[in-house]
Amino acid sequence: MDMAAELTPDMLQKLFALRDRIDAAAHGQKGAIVGEFCALHGTHIGTVHRWLKDHAGRKTNRKRRADAGTTRIDDTTLTFIAGAKREAFRANGKDTMPLGVAMNVAAANGLEVPVSKSRVATLLRQRRMDAATVMAARNHIELRSLYPNHVHEIDPSLCLIYYIGGRQMCMRAEEFYKNKLDKIAKVKLKVWRYTRYEHASGVFDVRYFESAGESQHCLFEFLLYTWSKQPNRLSYGVPKILLWDKGSANTSHAIKHLLDALGVDHRTHAAGHAWVKGGVEQANNLVETQFESRLRFEPVESVEELNAAAERWARDYNANAIEHVDCRLRRASGEPMVRDDLWQTILRHPGALVEMPERKVCQWFLRGQEATRQVRDLQITFVHPEIGKTATYKLAAWAELLGRNVTVRVAPVLLRNGLLRVEIDRMGDEPLIVEVEPERDFDAYGRCESSPVIGEEYSRAKQTADEAIARKLEQAAYGEGVTADDADALRAKQVTPFAHMNGGRGVVAHSHLGQCDLPERILPPPQTLETPQIAAARKARVEVQPLSVEELARQLKKLVEADGGEWSVDRYRWLSQRYPDGAQPDQVKDIAAELAAPRAGHPLQIVRAN
Repeated sequence: MDMAAELTPDMLQKLFALRDRIDAAAHGQKGAIVGEFCALHGTHIGTVHRWLKDHAGRKTNRKRRADAGTTRIDDTTLTFIAGAKREAFRANGKDTMPLGVAMNVAAANGLEVPVSKSRVATLLRQRRMDAATVMAARNHIELRSLYPNHVHEIDPSLCLIYYIGGRQMCMRAEEFYKNKLDKIAKVKLKVWRYTRYEHASGVFDVRYFESAGESQHCLFEFLLYTWSKQPNRLSYGVPKILLWDKGSANTSHAIKHLLDALGVDHRTHAAGHAWVKGGVEQANNLVETQFESRLRFEPVESVEELNAAAERWARDYNANAIEHVDCRLRRASGEPMVRDDLWQTILRHPGALVEMPERKVCQWFLRGQEATRQVRDLQITFVHPEIGKTATYKLAAWAELLGRNVTVRVAPVLLRNGLLRVEIDRMGDEPLIVEVEPERDFDAYGRCESSPVIGEEYSRAKQTADEAIARKLEQAAYGEGVTADDADALRAKQVTPFAHMNGGRGVVAHSHLGQCDLPERILPPPQTLETPQIAAARKARVEVQPLSVEELARQLKKLVEADGGEWSVDRYRWLSQRYPDGAQPDQVKDIAAELAAPRAGHPLQIVRAN
């Protein structure tokens, strides 16, 4: 029925008649009468009730509920949930902690959450404590894979977390925005997140590495980790197809050589077609919002602890085992699906589960071509293909690692406006990977000189009502009487919010994960990967230089004395006679055990020190 028909005399008469029938009907029959009218005239029930009220003058006389405006969840819990979400906001307004995660953290810390997520969202809106975030939708073409381990997607990204002196720090947007690269440069070892997404099942895996930038070494370690079987993860195995972008580490000769040997069809998406690997982008967003948001409230002290926490979270998320958080997939079919359940369908596809070879076999293929440059006056020159002429790159920021005429390995990074990746050797440690911009005679960022300079010019707008609510949440996080400036100062000092909870122990945000029981699963026996390259690698022999008698004696002396024994001239004489040409490094422990064996009459039996 169109709107013009509402006001016709005929329809008004029918509405008056309907009103009288409803008023005369017994309790329980009124709904059926209205439904019959809707079916007869093709109208919606809400429209009919509105017509009855606006045109027929019918009043329902419904009484307001006695408990209207009340709720079973207390203000302390609501304030904590809203405060937790507020502390997870970025300066650009992005909400990195979903409501379900905030409710899960609240429940894990003894706060009762007896209502649904939608009800909590309604209550937050009613109290003006919500944060509406409009996310731009991205159009893309949905692609399909045939079975688990058919297609994997891998993507590295810079994590907001880094570590200095065993303390977790966060790159706050106020200090580390894109045009303040000198701030980021001071964080020499950043934390990089590598994410692997299994396209058929949606199962994902994440690993963190401490490095100055994306590197071939980190990528190799991640491939070895994510495709090998791990104790806290169901999915593993070498895929048939790998999708990723054109990062220099991905397309390096050494990595491509390794993938060819594994029989992996590796493909990079075309420029402007990042949606091809949209699954791993979504996985990165889940890691950031569902896991990394928890670290603000329960910091970890190292990348090792970060990886352990990430393993526990990914284990539970892929199994849909996190309270208050629906971890299931919802695709075009509309049916919610658990990621681990989908991956286990690999049982139906013989040969799909391919075992990753051992480390020493993979390392055999990890070699590539490199260019070298000699450092003079803490700078090098290089002809970058995107610049087309000789450019100067200064390395003064890493002067403590460089000396006169030191040689470094370099590789140009494509699509980065002349960026150069430099690998600097470090004594007793892995090489340091840095990314350096070429020297330019003009402002590389194109900023206007009239713009205010951060840290030199500062002004504050008047406080709004919404800012007052934000202050309330900040006080809930840091204590009564905390001002906006106090809260900013506490954040700048990386003070943990809600530190007063749980008797001063702080918030439990992720350490409670990984403890629930998961279903027992059956996997097929893995298929041994055999390619001509791997067969050749296994047969390859690597010569190892033997230890001299002097070096062998030094190592044996340390082992003997560490075991409480004493080293003597007789033992050195025996070693010289027994191994005149030295011995292989892997024989040292066996020789030490032979010296330590307590045998009657043994002239070299170790004498224990008192």
